Amino acid sequence: MKLKNLSLNTKFTLSISLIIFAFCVIFSFLIYYHLKQKVIEDANEKTRIIITQIDALGNYVKEELRPAIFKLLHETGKEDEFIVEGMSTTHVRLSVMKRFNNKIGNYIYKRVSLDPINPEHKADALHVKLIEYFKKNPKNESWSGIVKSEGQEILIMAKPIIVEKGCLICHGRVKNAPKALLKIFPRSKDFTWKEGEIMGVESVSLPIASTLGEIKGVAISTFLFGVVSLIFLFVALQGAFWSFVIKPLKRLSSLFRGIVNGTEPLNQTIEAKTKDEIGELIFSFNQMAKYLYEAQEVTKKYAETLQTIFEGITDPLALVNPDCTVEMTNYAYRTWMIEGRAAVFNGKCDSERFDPDKFCCVHFLKKVIDTKKPFSEYWEGDDGRHYFIHLYPIFDDKGNVIKVVHYVKDITEKRKIEEQMRITEKLAAIGQLSAGLAHEINNPLGGIRLCLNNLVSTHMDEETKKRHIEVINQGLIKIQEIIKQLLDFSKQSELVISVVSVNTLVENVLKLTEYLISKNGIKVIKKLSPDVPEIMVDSNKIEQVFLNIVLNAIQAMDGKEGTLTIETYLENNNCYISFTDTGPGIPVEIFPKIFDPFFTTKPVGEGTGLGLSVSKSIVEQHNGRILVETSPKGTTFTVELPVR
Repeated sequence: MKLKNLSLNTKFTLSISLIIFAFCVIFSFLIYYHLKQKVIEDANEKTRIIITQIDALGNYVKEELRPAIFKLLHETGKEDEFIVEGMSTTHVRLSVMKRFNNKIGNYIYKRVSLDPINPEHKADALHVKLIEYFKKNPKNESWSGIVKSEGQEILIMAKPIIVEKGCLICHGRVKNAPKALLKIFPRSKDFTWKEGEIMGVESVSLPIASTLGEIKGVAISTFLFGVVSLIFLFVALQGAFWSFVIKPLKRLSSLFRGIVNGTEPLNQTIEAKTKDEIGELIFSFNQMAKYLYEAQEVTKKYAETLQTIFEGITDPLALVNPDCTVEMTNYAYRTWMIEGRAAVFNGKCDSERFDPDKFCCVHFLKKVIDTKKPFSEYWEGDDGRHYFIHLYPIFDDKGNVIKVVHYVKDITEKRKIEEQMRITEKLAAIGQLSAGLAHEINNPLGGIRLCLNNLVSTHMDEETKKRHIEVINQGLIKIQEIIKQLLDFSKQSELVISVVSVNTLVENVLKLTEYLISKNGIKVIKKLSPDVPEIMVDSNKIEQVFLNIVLNAIQAMDGKEGTLTIETYLENNNCYISFTDTGPGIPVEIFPKIFDPFFTTKPVGEGTGLGLSVSKSIVEQHNGRILVETSPKGTTFTVELPVR
């Protein structure tokens, strides 16, 4: 079980238990460490005193007693005699320490060498290491520490034995040694000691294993006593903690669960029996519950209001899942679902598996999910009605589309009105072109009339008659083309999509306006890019857009000689057609209104105010847009159409 899943009481119990255990362990360890250090310090001090006393005794034998005995032996003629009990510092020291141990046990004194006179004083492995230590560290006068010897811990203090001049009498050449000494400790070879060398070591050691054991016992006893004492303290603390903290918190927790599960009302208060932190927490809970209840009531009212607004929207609106299931709908959307309209989602579907040849809502949904962008389109359903469909994606924290807002509007009646507006605007445009068209027709008619008069009233040869008849025929053909172009432009038609070249559409519009352009002395600059591909549009309606913009440009230059620049180009998979005039520009105060229906600055009878409004509607119907830039030096209208 993870720690974070445990209750507060369990966590508190475990924490306090660990703290108590850690405290007892650390406290016992500190006691053990302190007592151990104290024992070691006391033992060091005692061994230092003992070795100092032994050293003083040795110095006394070496400096006073031995010279006095040597002098006495010399005076009595017994120079070869050697009294070990009074002249050997080692013997005296060992004898004294033996008597010392009879009174105070446990202390062990040794004076050993690598090559002693008495074989019993041969250095063991431990003391060999000590001799090597002093040889490597000649400046150190002593060493103390705890070592293991024969399976037990002992505290030892050691000092090096330095060869002095007096020492070489016995520890030098055989011939110089007292004969009595050689009788006691026979030897045949000389010692090789030199003055100042380390001959051996003397040490005082004290076994401390039993003492350390006692200290461990004290530490363990302290640990157990501390644990028992702290357990009693912990039980008392636990009871107090349960009474003052856990019990009120359980009451709060139970109430929280009841509120979450719906079994307890939110607008209730808990009596705070104390004024401590728990009391403050209960008071804060009561305040929070009050605010939450008020916020809940306000939210309910807002939700009811939003639901009323949502249901009252007359256009269908829904929240759709990626698998095409409808999660939430308003009344209008549900009505359309009952009617079986193709513009809404009527059942479960698979956005990955649908008929690509069937243009339906699933196609739009997949496009929104794939591109992660809002999508809008005008669409004619199988029922013959026109719809405006908009889908807006809703994302999760990772940027994935999890839901789509689906909005639909039936624009069939709007389309009919727009079509009437387009027809009205076409007729207005034809009226503006009438003078130019009359001129275009009168010119060939005049030639035809002259040729007919010549044929009737003048005798001419066959060749001349043929030329006159050919002129008449060419004039009639030109008149027929002009009338056909006018009829094609003015006829009413539904949206008919076909593959056309925008450059060709521009040329057709320039032919229709050729008379007005020349009459007003306007220079036309064409920058038609050959790289612009053919696009899918309704050529008749796009021609109407171009014509409206060109007529506006001619009128903007107000009969003054100016320049009309027409440019086509391709950018970001969109086709752009721009018309730039050199007029005075659009005033700032009327710029926001130029696309409003029936808004015009022309005198009565010279404009309907529908030109730009109709043009905008046509372009948006093709999923494009019209961009406008204006300044005192002229205005540029740019038509943007997608390349499909």
